[in-house]
Amino acid sequence: MDTNERMPRVVIAEDDDDMRAVLSELVSSLGTEVAVAASGSELVKLLTDDQPVDLVVTDVRMPWMTGYNVALSARNSGMGVPIIIVTAFPDDELRAQVERLGSAVLLAKPFRPEELLALVRARLPGPRATA
Repeated sequence: MDTNERMPRVVIAEDDDDMRAVLSELVSSLGTEVAVAASGSELVKLLTDDQPVDLVVTDVRMPWMTGYNVALSARNSGMGVPIIIVTAFPDDELRAQVERLGSAVLLAKPFRPEELLALVRARLPGPRATA
């Protein structure tokens, strides 16, 4: 990697400690910098700090504010970062809402690690290592 190039930064928001650790490990295996949040409020802080964000992976159901609502707020403020929204409760209404966000995709739990990695690779700039 060129010394002027930075690693892509992925923000992962998940309130379940074990799932957050698994997601972080998987995504970091692609050569990314990973920042984590355990709630909607922490996700908002990460999205509004001075660090660039190349991709957001967020659970829907979290304390304070849902991952979907944070994503909607980000879109409404002009943030065009790609978003992967993860849920154990996919339904047609949520799918339609996520589709309307633009540059967002819904990933239903349970999922295979390869599914997540493929979605992340496809949304990050530049080539990504295989895991």
